[in-house]
Order: sequence, then structure tokens, then C-alpha cells
Amino acid sequence: MMDPVLPDPITNYNRQVARQRYLRREEHVLDHHPGFNLVYWRRIVRAPARVERLGHRWGWSRDQIKLTQALLVTRMACVFIDHLIGRMAQADILPRIANAPHLEWERQYRDFLLLFLRTKEIHGRRDIVKIMQRLHRYVMPPQSLLDFRRRHWRWIEAILPSLLTPSAASALFIRRQFDVQGDPVVAARKICFTAALYSDIQERLYRQQWMYAYSDCLLRLYALIRKRPDLLAALIAQD
Repeated sequence: MMDPVLPDPITNYNRQVARQRYLRREEHVLDHHPGFNLVYWRRIVRAPARVERLGHRWGWSRDQIKLTQALLVTRMACVFIDHLIGRMAQADILPRIANAPHLEWERQYRDFLLLFLRTKEIHGRRDIVKIMQRLHRYVMPPQSLLDFRRRHWRWIEAILPSLLTPSAASALFIRRQFDVQGDPVVAARKICFTAALYSDIQERLYRQQWMYAYSDCLLRLYALIRKRPDLLAALIAQD
């Protein structure tokens, strides 16, 4: 069960893939002086307005501006909290309990959201946090997809045997080139359907848990999808 008051899976995935880059960024941005660098909080406060100004200048859609604000605030929050936890560990003030850094990290993130929501100078802060929480839906199969698969399961089951080869999963995405320049709602449905077929293959060939395979597939596709904010918005808006 995903917790909407913790960082979205896109941010977590990017942090795992690029962990060393995040650590270098944290060191460059925050670690110039001893103690807790609380100046970074002011950068977070100013970030949404800066994104909005640049977005209007570059002709971004409202969806692109809002999604960029949400993803940027989440990423900056993670960098900031990593810094706080690291300094707490250095000062030996973390609770002396099992898994203390992880538990304290989650507590700090929830506190961050509350502080962010209370900061009146951040325009549209409630909308930003709502989108930060909705981003969790990105890696979850929409109910409309599950209903479609239930109605058409005999057809899906009939085509699966031809896909159960070691190269089938990768070939599936090569063969089904997505028209990401077209209707974002249609493209979102195609992506979800193909991700579900990919998960069927992974489950049958490699005994991988279906939901894990689906989430992993969507995260791997994020590098493509992030270039189309309207497509990302369509994916997380599906019912």
C-alpha cells in the first residue's frame, strides 16, 4: 500500500538510479557549512513561483507547470531531508531504535508537507501537494484497465502464448511504438495496456509479481513520458 504523504515512486526510482548524483548535489548545495543548512528551505519556497514564471515564458501548459512544480518540490524535499538526517546522525541525535534513520526520514517528510501547506507565500501550494500525492497513481494500473482485461481476458489469454519468449517483453515495446505526439488520453491507454501485457510475460516467464512488474515497467518508461507532461497528466488522471 503506497502512502500518499511520502515521496512519489518516480522520485524514489530516480533517487535509486542516480543515487551518487543526488549525493553530489546534496553535498554541493547543502554541505558548505557545518550544522543544518536551513537556507535551502527558502529555495524550496521560491521554486514554485520560479517554475510558473519560466513556464509562462516558455509557453508551457497548465498541466506542465503544475507537474513540474510537484516533481521539483518533491525532489528538493528529498535532498533537504537527506541533509537533515545526515546531520542528525553526525550529531548523534537520532532516536536509538531499530531503523531510526528510515523512520525519522518519513516523519521529517510528513512534517515538510505540513510546513509547505502552512507557508502562505507559496501560491497554489495545496494544488501542488495534491499533485505530489496523485503521482503515486502513476505506477498503479487504473481500474478501467483492469475492467477491460476482465472483459477481454479470453482474447488476451489467446495471444499470450505467442509472446512468452525471452525477447518478447522488449520486442513488445519496440513493436508497439507509441504515438506520444497524438491524443495523450489514447496514448496513456495504450501504454497501460502494453505495460499489463509486459507484466503478464514477466509473471509467466520469470515468476515476477505482476504488480511489481507493472510498476517497474512504468518507471522505466518515465524517461520517455516525462517529455510529455500532458501524457503524464493523462496517466495519473485515469480512473
